[in-house]
This record gives sequence, C-alpha cells and structure tokens, in this order.
Amino acid sequence: MRITATLVAETPIYRGNARKTLFTRDGDGKQRLVSLAGEIEGTAQSLMDAFIGSSRNGRNIGLLHRLWRRLYGEKIPNGLIRRVRCSLKSDSYPADRFFDLRMGIKLDEDRWAVEANANYKYETIFRNARFDFSMEVNDKLLSQGDNRAKLYYMLNELAAGRFWFGAGKSKGLGRLRLEWEIPEETPPPPIQPEANHLSITLRFDARNPVLVGWNWGKIDPNLPAFAAVEGRVLVESMRTLPVEVRQRLSMVLGGPILTADDWKRKLADYLPRVLAVHLREHSQGERQTWTLSAAGLAKLSKGKYALSKKVLAAVKPFIDQPFESREAMQSALEEALGDKANMAKRIVKTSKSAAEKVLTLDERIWEEWQEVFGFDEQVKERVTQALGDEAALIEVFREAVQPVLPRLYEQVDQQIKLSQSDAWVDQELETRRAHLKIKQMLLSRQIGEDQWGDRRNPPKGISQTHWQEFLKAHERVSYRHMTAPRNLEKSIVNDQNFIRFLQGYRNKTRQELAQPYNTDYRAGGPGRREISQKYGKPYDTVFMRMLSWAPSREGNGAWEAYIPGSTLKGAFRKRAAQVLKTLWGENRRTQEALDALFGAQGRIGRILFSDAYLMDPATPQDVWCSMDGVKMDPRTGRPIESAKADYLFAYGQDLVFQCRLDMQDITPEEEAVLGILAHLLNDVQRGDVVVGGAKTDGFGWIEAEIQELTWLSGASQGELTRRLFGEAALQPNGIWYALHLEGEEAARTVSAWSKPIAGAGTVVPAKPQRTAQGFISHRSFGGFSGMLFVGVEVLTPLAVRESGAPSFQTVLEGEPVNGWDFFSLTPPHPEKRPENRQYAIPSKSLKGMLRHIYSIVSDSKEPSRSLQKLNPVDHLFGFVGQGPNQALMGRLAFSFGLFEAPEMRWYKVPYPYGDWQYTSGGWQRVPDQGAKISQVDKTWRLFPHTPLAPVVQPQETFAPDTAQAAYFRAVEPGSQARFSLRFWNLEEEELQRLVWSLALEERLAHKMGQRRYLGFGSLRLRILPESYLIDWSARYAGKPESAWQKPFDPARWHNPKVIYHYRALKDLLHADAI
Repeated sequence: MRITATLVAETPIYRGNARKTLFTRDGDGKQRLVSLAGEIEGTAQSLMDAFIGSSRNGRNIGLLHRLWRRLYGEKIPNGLIRRVRCSLKSDSYPADRFFDLRMGIKLDEDRWAVEANANYKYETIFRNARFDFSMEVNDKLLSQGDNRAKLYYMLNELAAGRFWFGAGKSKGLGRLRLEWEIPEETPPPPIQPEANHLSITLRFDARNPVLVGWNWGKIDPNLPAFAAVEGRVLVESMRTLPVEVRQRLSMVLGGPILTADDWKRKLADYLPRVLAVHLREHSQGERQTWTLSAAGLAKLSKGKYALSKKVLAAVKPFIDQPFESREAMQSALEEALGDKANMAKRIVKTSKSAAEKVLTLDERIWEEWQEVFGFDEQVKERVTQALGDEAALIEVFREAVQPVLPRLYEQVDQQIKLSQSDAWVDQELETRRAHLKIKQMLLSRQIGEDQWGDRRNPPKGISQTHWQEFLKAHERVSYRHMTAPRNLEKSIVNDQNFIRFLQGYRNKTRQELAQPYNTDYRAGGPGRREISQKYGKPYDTVFMRMLSWAPSREGNGAWEAYIPGSTLKGAFRKRAAQVLKTLWGENRRTQEALDALFGAQGRIGRILFSDAYLMDPATPQDVWCSMDGVKMDPRTGRPIESAKADYLFAYGQDLVFQCRLDMQDITPEEEAVLGILAHLLNDVQRGDVVVGGAKTDGFGWIEAEIQELTWLSGASQGELTRRLFGEAALQPNGIWYALHLEGEEAARTVSAWSKPIAGAGTVVPAKPQRTAQGFISHRSFGGFSGMLFVGVEVLTPLAVRESGAPSFQTVLEGEPVNGWDFFSLTPPHPEKRPENRQYAIPSKSLKGMLRHIYSIVSDSKEPSRSLQKLNPVDHLFGFVGQGPNQALMGRLAFSFGLFEAPEMRWYKVPYPYGDWQYTSGGWQRVPDQGAKISQVDKTWRLFPHTPLAPVVQPQETFAPDTAQAAYFRAVEPGSQARFSLRFWNLEEEELQRLVWSLALEERLAHKMGQRRYLGFGSLRLRILPESYLIDWSARYAGKPESAWQKPFDPARWHNPKVIYHYRALKDLLHADAI
C-alpha cells in the first residue's frame, strides 16, 4: 500500500550539519532541491534525522520508529514501512531556491551580553511550506495483529502536529503537521500507560513594549557607500510597483550602476516606456464583427423573390457597418424596416463575420495602476485616447508618473545607504571564496600532498590567514580523503551555493529595510527644517522578522515579524539559572535541573519552545511604535550627533503574540523539574522574565497569560496525572486520554505545580557575586534586588519631542515649519497616530537623566577603559567597550513614565535665545554673550531650575507666524506620571546612591527634556509606598507576596555620606526659584 499526503511546516525547518549554514541539498546540490530524509544513511547517520531506518551501531533510529516505540513499547515490525519520501512541493520553492536565514546569538552568563564567535546560522525552509509525503507499506505485515490501527494512530500524531524533524527542535524549529485523507477510523490500540504529552499555549500582548532586534541593516560609516550596487536590487526593492513592471525594468536597468543620479534619470526615462509597452500588450485583442456587403445585398435585389426598392433603400445605410453580433444587426434592420421587419432575418443571412484587431484598455491592469500610481480619471481618458500611438502614450505616462518618482528615488537612496551595512557578510564571503579557491586547487591537484598541512606555505593567490583557517577547519582530514573527487565536488557546489545564498539574502534584507515602514524620519533641506523619510535611513533596530511561505507572483516568500523560540528559551533558561544558582548554589543539582529542562551538548531539552507568532500575521507594518535615543555630552548637556539611535518596537494590546511549550513522556521522578517550569510560568505571568533586547530601557518584560493547556496520557488515571491534576477526569481521545483546560483554570493548575524550591535554611548571599575581572555578575541574585515605583510631578512645562515626523506641519515664507507634539507611544507616521494618545516620558530619557546624576554622586569622572576598569556609573548602568566581549548589561531596568490625562499647552520659542541669562533671581538679556553654563567639577553640566524665560511665548494652538521659531506642545505643571525601576544585585552603597539620585532631598528637583536652559523640564520624583525589596528565599518557598515583597523605606537608604559633590549638587539642583 502507498500512502500519499502533504506535510506542512508549521515552523521553519533546518536539516544539516549544526556547524554549517545551508540546508542539505539533494544529490550534488546543483539543482538546489530539498527534501526531508526518508531513511538513515550516509556518513552522518549517527546524528541525522530521518523517518525510518537505523544507524550501523543502532543508536540512532528513524523518527517514525521512535514514535512507534514510544507509543506502543515495542519495535516497529521490520519492513512494515518500506520507504518514505518527502520532497518539497515545487510551488513552495522561492525563485532562487534559497530560503530564510535564522541567526542566533549566545549571551554571556556573567555579562548578560553577546558572546563573540558563539552565534549560529541556519538556512531554514519557510514556515507554511508544503512537502509531498509518500509512504510505502508492506500489506502483509499491515494486516497482521493491530498493525493497521497502530500505523493509523501513529500517523494521527503527525496530523495533530505533535511531530518534530531536524535540528533546533527545542528552540522553535522542525514542527510538522500531516494533511491526509483520513481512512475509516479503527478502534484504538492500547498504548504505553507512561506515554504522555503536555502542551501549554502562552499568549501575550505588547502593552509592555517589546523589542527583539533584527540582526540586519547595521551600517558601518567607515565603509564606502555605493559599492557594487546593481540596478536589479534597486528595482526589486520598489515593491509598490506591480511585479510585471519591475520585471521589465530589471531587464533594462538591472546591471551595475554608475551613479545614483544617473540611474534615477534612466528610471525616469524607462518607467513611462515600460508602462506604455506593457499596457499596449495587454490591451490588444480581437473583436468578431458582422457586416453586410454591397455584393450580398445586390443578390437579394434579383430573382423571383427580389427585395423591393423601398427595402433596399432602407438597408443601404448599413452596408459595411460592423456589428458585434448577428442579433444586433437583425435588431437594427428590424427597426429600420418598420412594417417590413420580417425581411431582416433573410438579409442578415447574407452577412459575413471577420476578426478585427482592436486596442481596449485592460481594466484589471488599470485598476491596479490607479492604486499604485494614483492615476485619476483624466489620466485614464488621455491614456485611452493614446493607446493606438505608443509615442503619445509614453508622453502621457511621463507626465503622469512625476508625483511617484520622488518616492522611488527615496528607495534608491536607501538602498545606496544600505550598501554600507552588514560588513560581516563581506568578510565571510571573502573567507568562503578563498576556501572555495583552495578546494578547486585541490581538485585540480595544484596543491600537493607535501604542501597539505604546511601552515607556513600557502598556495599561490591564497593569503596565509585564509590558508591557516582552512587547514585548521580540516586538520583531522587526510590529503587522500580531502581530494576524493565526489566529496570535493559536492563541497565546492556547497560553497558556491553558500556564497549565492548569503549575497541574495542580504539583498532581500536590504530591500525589506529600505521600505518606507522601516525608514526613519530625519532633518534635511535648507536649514535642516524639513523632516522627511527622504533624508532618513533604516531604523537602527527593527523588530525581528523571517521569510515565511506565501504564494505570490514573485515567489520569494513574505516577511513576518516574530520572536524566535531560541529567544524565548534563552529568556526562560536565564531566569531559571539565576533563581536556582541563587537558591541552590552552583552545583550538580542546579546543573542537572537546567540541563533537564533546557538541554546540553548532545542532550535535547525537555521543553520544546515554539516561536512566538503574531496571532494576526497580517498586522500592518506601520502600526509599530518608534523611539529615539541620543547620548548627551555631560560637559555641555548637548546631544552627541554621532551617538543617536532609533528603534521600531512593538507596543499595544493589538499586537498579540502566541507561543507553545511542549513536553513529552514526563516521568513521576521529573515532577520537581516540572515544578521549576511552573515557577518560571508564574514569573512570566508577573512580568519577571525578560525577552529580547533593550532590557534596561524597559523592553521585553512581558506579562504572558496561559491561554490553554492540553494533557494527553496513555492511561485514564496514573500517578503523575493524579499529582498534576488531582481527580480531574480525562476523556478518551483516540489512543489518548485527554484533559483540556483554558484561561484561569489552566493558570491555577500550573501554579499549583510550583512546589517550594527554597527551604528554611536557604541563605541568599548578602553581597552579589563578582567575576574574576572584578565586575558584578548577572549569573545569580545577591545583595539587594527589588522594584521601585516612582511618581513624577511636573514643576515647569516639560518638552520631550515625539519620535518620527511632527504631527503638525505648514509652510511659511517658503520654509517648512514644524509643530511637535509631546512624546507618545505611537507610530512615527503622523497619519497613523490615534487622536487619544498614550503620552509618556521615554524610558531612555529617564535612564539618561538618572545616569547623569549618578555619575556625579559616584564621582565617575574617569572614563571606563575596559571591564576590568569600570567606573561606578558604567558598572551599574551598563558599559559598551571596544573589541569583543567588552559589553556589560546594567543592573537597572527603567519603564516608560506614563501620564494619565496630562494637561498640555503649545509654546513658541523664537531663536536664537542664547543671549538670555538667569542671574540675580531673574532673566536678563545680555547681548554678545553665550549661554551661561553651570558645571560640577568642570565635568558635568546641570541646568538650574528657573521660571520660563520671557522669550518663551505660550500659544493656544499650533498657529505659527514666523519660520524663525520652534513650536511644540509641552506637559503643563501639576501633571503626574509614573514609572517603575527594577533593580538587582546592588551593593548597599549603590542602592544608597541610586535612592539619592532618584528622590534627591527636600527643595531639590530634576531637570530633563528640551529647552531646559529656558526653564522647561523641572521635575520632582517620589518613591511610592508600593516599592519593595525581594526576599528570594521567601519568594520561592511558597510564601505569599506580602512575605517576600519587603516594604521599601526610602529614608532607611538616605545617606549623604556616600554622595560625592554633595554641596555642589544641593546648590545647583535647588528649585526655590520655581
């Protein structure tokens, strides 16, 4: 019997060597065809995944064999499944037959920052791709005993999506689902009572902002722009153009380009031509017509039944007149003949048909073009009239496309800028090309056995560095095996494919990053007053995305935002490691628990994490929010232009992610491990498991909810089922007994599994752990940890500019004038911002303000040179040094400061205003003098608290009267905001300084935002009563919140003795003047 079906990739799939990148190709790799291995065979059989078969040593067996043994407790009958084939369907291939690239990083446990040279790259088959699956079964064996039923229910496991193939199963890869025409259901056979499957679905929205950064688009300004740019890449990035138009443009503009301006001129010239030619080709057709001829009518005027002269006269005007059909002709003749209408049918019989070539506007194409180019009815009328004249039609289009060209030029400029991005790709390609050349020289015997292994004797044309790298990578391979033609030829093809894949994938990422929804707004034009994407670049960090399969005319897949399973797994593992090492110490017990849950080298973790996908993948790209960050010069208080960064992140309840955690065959002995998972799930529901990047800026502290839980057991009741679910009744479901819980009931059930993992004797270190390099580690908790909730009171108008384009714009005296709203958690595009906005103080602004004060109170005057020589502020807030492994994440995480119904007002500030100075208790204008600067120890500038300068003019609305002024909306005094500050592993002195930096002292205040010099931005912060310190042993000992959340008394931590420059700070931060 032959079973045929379709296997759907519910997640991306990787099949290949974990140290390589490319998905394993069929045959010699030249056709780039891919499949999932049917049977274990070849040189890597001890490690490979396949559906059936076994390795020579018997330690690795096929996945279907494993599943059969797992379910039924016996070996699958030998020869029952004769052959399995699983090839990717032809319509699931992209045009170049290369797929997505999934990249992962490893975070150093102490630094909680990227570890150099510990990343991985997999070419993964697209999510939603489909495979042709066939299985040949031995009919004789199938008919024996329960084999038919057992095979049926085993395949049902695949149909239920409980089957994984390939590498990375525990981090989001390899889940497959079988689609087949289910034969008649048979009674289920008994299965192993200890077999089970636990599936937990988590759901979380982005009300706590999330930023999982994409690894692409990092621009190196030191690289030359405009290097090796092809017109084809520029055209492909213009996704708003119809596919057919892009294809034609690529044919004429696809080669290397000389200059951007030259190529833009060619685009402006060829686009109207392409439109005209394409439209004329699709507007040509044939029309069948019917006509009366004079000769035919003359025949009817003769003979016995000749037509009368009166009838002939009535019909004569219709000679040679075309009709669409005989019926139309007959109707016209009947009307003309009047009482002789009965003659019409006889006359029509003499008519003859002919095919006539016509040009008729293709309405389908025109409808698409109207949407893309914005053509109106007047253009349509002119195009219709010019269809017969190609030259005239080109001129019509030349005029009509003028409004669209600037947008296309912007995309060209973006692609040019992106030619400076991702320099690591060029370095990797250079190395791979050198290795390819070495292999080709080995194949042609240009490298002899005497030279092989000699690191000091590189072949001609190969650098010593590349030669040594190659030899190191192949140090265990003999010359005879290295030069075996078959393997060497396949290795050469693999290298060629890798080079094409990486080049092509980088082009795809650049095209995606050049899209308007990924492009920031920058100032440009005269006086840099115009804010536009045409001066912009891709955001420094955009949200992670992958290519998933979505059939289209281009056949390249579609970009989809997601959170990798590896990111989720890493977040859970990090939290588990911190908690267990805190409570149990760094010992075998801790490591065994971590390895059991998350895996180790050669051991897959018990938890299979899926990716987190948007529940609505069609969510528009332009709903994502943006935030700008800029480093301030501590001496001047001015922004450092070269240190600007911007982010495009997920925020809001409409962006909802969903992921799944699976565990199979849990044993009663693993109940404790399951309890650790329950603690982690409790933590992620509280928002204590952080996902993604920019953690210290408040991103990624998600609050997930357990959406549903499914428990499948091979027995209706069992010891483990009773322990986990009490007396809950399991219902028969095929071969399983099932329990399905949702929402609160599922959450309560999981929470009950979290037995205490800290005992009465558990002691948390009073001081945080330090590394050999001297900095405080993130590997466990110690010292002081907790959460501060901080109230913000605005004392003078606060101006923090919104991110992206200004919400209000006009033109005065021929110059653009911008009206900036206050910062809000909204998209960067003004037309996408809601009327009711969530106004907020950016987390980076709060962090920067407090970092500045902390640098003063800790006397962090000397810059940090390395991790071994950190100043106090970098040690606490984080540090990024030069070279690999020189980054350290901070031990503070700031949330956004959210306002609730703030009072707002418009202000106008004419410029320049530097000659205004606040002296002797009042503002005075002092011509020919610069702005007055107040500094602490000639190192840190502080802006005194003052009333607004007289030059500041309140406004009722945005109503500019001059271009020589700034217009913005500020939050008025009395408005209240609130933010949280999470801290961990602080020493006593650090916490004392942090508390002083936050709360200051009576009559002192903070300053932040724009126009601080003119009196804007005075704030007072207050640590709120709900703040707390964490008692880690009590938290994980099963005690209530009131027991482990220790009240935080700010007065207990007020210690001016640890504050450097105390007197200068009191003098400069006093707020008596306001």
